[in-house]
Amino acid sequence: NPGDQTVLKYDDVLKVDFGTHVNGFIVDSAFTWAPDPKYEKLLEAVKDATMTGVREAGIDVRLCDVGEAIQEVMESYECEINGKEYQVKCVRNLQGHSIEPYIIHAGKSVPIVAGGASKKMG
Repeated sequence: NPGDQTVLKYDDVLKVDFGTHVNGFIVDSAFTWAPDPKYEKLLEAVKDATMTGVREAGIDVRLCDVGEAIQEVMESYECEINGKEYQVKCVRNLQGHSIEPYIIHAGKSVPIVAGGASKKMG
């Protein structure tokens, strides 16, 4: 942000969320950066849950089933940070989505928690 003087420290966690527009298609993506190894389990949980969503996806799969699988994997992890255990939790309002020309966050949404729409992906 303009004027922001924040300097990241070794034990900070940074989420980078960015988008791009190419020939009418608008896509966004995000990743997390954390140099301190105490966050390795958190980053592992996110990667494992993301890959679970990719594996579960398919034309005849219900969106709610993908979200449920992602949440189950994500919340099976615990992280120890500074001597305290934390269960990893999904951020309920984050989701994947379709990509259509000139529409950001188009079409169907893929939740990362249980209880989403029972529509099929395809």
